Amino acid sequence: MRTASDVETKANAHQHALLLGACCSALATLVPVALYQTGVLSRLPDPPMSVFDSERITMSKAAHPLGIPDALLGLASFGATLTLAILARRHRTARPLLAAKIVLDASAAAFNAGRQVFSFGKLCSWCTGTAISVGVMAYAGRTTIHDTFSESVAIGRKTASGTYQIVEVPPIQTRVDSATIHWK
Repeated sequence: MRTASDVETKANAHQHALLLGACCSALATLVPVALYQTGVLSRLPDPPMSVFDSERITMSKAAHPLGIPDALLGLASFGATLTLAILARRHRTARPLLAAKIVLDASAAAFNAGRQVFSFGKLCSWCTGTAISVGVMAYAGRTTIHDTFSESVAIGRKTASGTYQIVEVPPIQTRVDSATIHWK
């Protein structure tokens, strides 16, 4: 007989596998870009759609912060995310770091995609693949992110011995009355 705990464990295992797969996918989409930015590849192919211009975008000044190709920075960054994802499975202390890293990765991917559209009027197809992978990472890590930020909202209460005890903040209770929400 399956228990609720078994179902939750299986769901967590699926989320973790999805997170690892999405992180590996993000790394894989950055490899050709890194090879192109470092001169190993002479071309960076795009799908035959006018919305993509990967070569121009990846060789732009914006794609080389501090003179470093951004794909190399991305490979290092997602390597760190993958390491945290592996560690978080067994070490509880890695979970808040993983949650923060996923939020940071998602924010950077969204910023990068927006910058491409507004600065170039085009997209890098490889970077778009990375951004989609990061979106899947955020989806797969949503429980870790939620749990981490819920814990960070907790408040402390000083006990008689002078130590602090963590007390969960109760959820906001609402009462709907004539289409008006009253906060208690």
